[in-house]
Amino acid sequence: MNCNFKKILIIKYGSISEIIDSLTIIKSLKNTYPEMEIDYFTEEIPAKLLSFEKNINEIFSVENITFCEVFKSARTLKSKEYDATIDLNASIKSYLLSLLIGANQTITVENTQNIPPVKNYFKAISEKIEGLDFVEKAEIQIKQDLQDHVQTAIPTDKDFVVISTQTAKYSEGKKYRLNKFKELAEQIVKKYDVEVFFTGTADERRALEIFENINPKIHNFAGRFNIIESAAFFKRAKCLIGIDSAPIYISKSLSIPTIGLFGATSPENKGFSGENTYTIKSEHLHCIPCGKSSCRLRNEEYTPCMDDISVDEILQTIEQNGLLAIKS
Repeated sequence: MNCNFKKILIIKYGSISEIIDSLTIIKSLKNTYPEMEIDYFTEEIPAKLLSFEKNINEIFSVENITFCEVFKSARTLKSKEYDATIDLNASIKSYLLSLLIGANQTITVENTQNIPPVKNYFKAISEKIEGLDFVEKAEIQIKQDLQDHVQTAIPTDKDFVVISTQTAKYSEGKKYRLNKFKELAEQIVKKYDVEVFFTGTADERRALEIFENINPKIHNFAGRFNIIESAAFFKRAKCLIGIDSAPIYISKSLSIPTIGLFGATSPENKGFSGENTYTIKSEHLHCIPCGKSSCRLRNEEYTPCMDDISVDEILQTIEQNGLLAIKS
């Protein structure tokens, strides 16, 4: 099967979950056209997550996508003489970058609210590039030496659970109360033969200090790893529990049993589904998913839809699906 595109650039930045989903398109393209050369343009943090992806020829990244960086990057990328750019952002900046690069063709994938990103990407791109085989999932690649390095930082050889709290400002509308996460951790180590690690960014470490010294089997690992090291860490876990944020999608990609807590956002539209994924959301509020970062019912940091999720529901999900080994 022939394709006129021998060298392409994929442009995708922003949502980590959608960047992970873009790996399925890369895998589809390489499965169908093994000789195709695929480069990737993104921001520095997700670039680390893609750093071991064997199907990507070269990654170009900037710290933040500003108009200044768009013009600077375009000068570099124009010299690569791409046959096509695939714009997965469909924003003013990504459109301008594609225009300045001057590839023979630009394939723009418009954002949709009702179709999971993976299916949306495939639908739009397969209309321009014939013969693509749909790939529903592609795993983040992690080198063994990195996994070994991360292993040395884990202070236990026992099984463990990762809880991702995501207390940062950008998580508003999706946050779960820290006292509930604390109760969850205490119940898990009491019933199951595991330890619990709380993860997050370096900025979150102080907020998570409330989890320190409550039990020797509960650890505050916020800020310990960068994003690709975190992926290697998650790969060792028995399961991961978190709100709708990057860690649950990284864990899902690695086929780790993952429990996602959803409030205002839709797990279906975000593509959080499939084997080893477990969704918990309010069953009593009819206004969700509203997709908003604040709630008209309650002007507080924690929304009613997230407050409606009980610790018992999470524990029942673990027990009913046999995700952890009960203490003998």
